[in-house]
Order: sequence, then structure tokens, then C-alpha cells
Amino acid sequence: SRLSMDIETPDNVPEADFSDSGALYSILERPVGLTGQDWKLILIAASRGGHWKVCVGTLPFIRPYVKETHPMYARELAPTESNRGRSRPSLARLNRKYDRIARALTAAILCFEARSQYAWAIRAIDDWIEWSGRRPRKEAVASACRVLAKRYRGQEVINLVARVMSIPEVGITDDDASDDDLDYTYEKALYTESINALYKHGMYEEADQLYAEGAANGHLPWAVMEDSDPSTLKLDLHGMSIAVAHSAICVSLQKETARSSDGSVWDKDVVIITGTGRRSGERFRPVLTTELQKMLQGQFVPSLAASAVPGNKGMLKIPREDIVAWFDHQRRQKRERLLAVAEAMRDITSGDRLERALMQSSNRLERALRQKYENVDEKAQQ
Repeated sequence: SRLSMDIETPDNVPEADFSDSGALYSILERPVGLTGQDWKLILIAASRGGHWKVCVGTLPFIRPYVKETHPMYARELAPTESNRGRSRPSLARLNRKYDRIARALTAAILCFEARSQYAWAIRAIDDWIEWSGRRPRKEAVASACRVLAKRYRGQEVINLVARVMSIPEVGITDDDASDDDLDYTYEKALYTESINALYKHGMYEEADQLYAEGAANGHLPWAVMEDSDPSTLKLDLHGMSIAVAHSAICVSLQKETARSSDGSVWDKDVVIITGTGRRSGERFRPVLTTELQKMLQGQFVPSLAASAVPGNKGMLKIPREDIVAWFDHQRRQKRERLLAVAEAMRDITSGDRLERALMQSSNRLERALRQKYENVDEKAQQ
């Protein structure tokens, strides 16, 4: 009835496939057309069903509802001249309206992750940032980082994190923050999740770069502790994930041992503070300590032998000899990489590479012509 004229819905509505008859009445009593909440629910349903193409096709329809929450339309951020003659919504009202619709992007990105559609994930986040003028929810960005890392696109993960962090925070970006973990900010969560994704797929250098950036900006804790004992270097990894702890150890050791390249000798034992694992899920079990010992043995070349400090289960100690051997190996690898780059540059500048390429092209052309003439001769003989 709403399609033809503005009259009330009759009481004798035909039976429909609704378990609750009030649901049908609520739909019929609304104006014609889907709202932003409707498009959000469609995206959530498509995501749960794994229909990534439906998500791609639905996102443009939610665009106007996202754009109308842009902070530039807020009363506080508008020029004085534009405020005259008409009222503008407050920024708090726009934030509440945005929070009700923000889950739509998260649903779409999770679907793209499940279907390994990394290009659409990046496109959706870029469009959403343009439409909303806000940082996307951390769950959506973390999902995009995971699908990029799964496809071994580490540099794109770094670029995505930098892109999101460059956007100033406007209002509330997440409404599900836990009161028990108020220090787990948007920035810390994003850096942690992206490092976890890179670490999982073996992109340790990119993970180290993100940790260094996060620590430099104050979003991640710097592992090196000030200590009056000159014979030890203390690293505090308490509360870190195993991936962040790996990057913290690498970056800290690289920075602290950099002076050894100037001729001085490394003469410190490394003491790692891991805590007793009270928040690890199993009370008083130092889970991080166990995982760190496995990591130091299996993922560092040469391996670092970490032993527990007597009388303190929340500490590990790495002897200085292992640190020196690890640093020497890192220095040799760096020298080999530089020599390989220098050899490649010399090959390019000398013209030998171009000469070889021309020779290979000439040989391929000669073989193709010879084969063609042989085929022509065979046909002529037949």
C-alpha cells in the first residue's frame, strides 16, 4: 500500500514467512527504500555466508549514509559563515551515528580475508576513509593486514598502517573497548595485530620495522630498560605477544650492538623480563617464557641459548658469547647483501647485462627462424 499512496496498512495483511508478525508490520510502516542499517545488515549476512562479491556490490550503496557522518558536517568543525542560516549536527551526534554503521566495513573486510581478496580489502578501506573521514575500526584494519600478510605483501601492510595512523582521531572509533584493558589503545592494538600477522608468515624484517616505528611514536613499549649494572642489558617484554617480543629483541639488540661496528667489543649478558604469566590464561604459568625459549632456539641464527635466572621464573638470561656470535652473523649477512647489490650495479653500469640480453634475444630469434624454415622445407617436400 505504501508503494501506491500514503494510506495506512490494512489489518488483513496476507500471511508471510515471518516468525514474528510485528516484523512485517514494521517493514510495511517504513518509508520505501533501504536505510543505512539495512545495508549494514545485508553486508553482515553476506559476510557470514562468504559472499564476497555481494559485499563488493553492496558497499557503494552504504556510501551516502557513511558520508553524512563525515566530521566536516559537524557544527564544531564548520566555518562560522556556513553555520548561519541553518543548524548543523554536533560532532558527538555524528560520532554516534557513525558507530551504528561502522560494523558494515568490518563485516566486508572479514569476508574479503576469508576469501583472500586482498585487493578489495585495501580498496574498501581506502574508500571508507574517504567517505567517513575517520580511522576504520581496528578489527577491519587488522583483518586487512592479515590477508595482506597471507599473500606476502609486507610492504603493503606497512603502508596501510601508516595510512591509517596519518588520520587524526575523531571521536570514538570503537564502542567495544574493555574497561579491564584501557591501556590497549587503538594504536597499540593496530601495531600489535599487524606485527602478529607479519610474524606468522615469516616477514620478520617488516615486523621489526613496524615495531621500531610503533616504539618511536610511543604506541608500543620500548624493551630496553635503564640499569645501573653495566654488565647486563635488560629487556622488558612483559605483556607482549610472542611476535612483538621477537621484534623487540631484534630491534633492541641491533640498536644496542650497533656501537660494536665501531670497534668496541660487546661485553654484556642480556636479561629478558617476561613476567610470571598471571594473565596468560593459566595462572602463574610463564607461557611467554616457554615460547621465548623456543623462539630464541629456532628462529635466531645462530640460536640464542636462554636459561632461566635462578630464583626468578619470570627472567631469562642470554650469555654474551651467544650475542656476539649472533651479531657477527648479522654483520656477515649484511656485507654479503651489500656485495650482491654492488655486483648487480656494476653489471648494469658496465653494459654486460645489456649485451647478454641482446645476445639471448638474437639467439632466440635465430632459433625461431631456423625452425620456421625447417617447417617450410618439410611442407615443400610433402
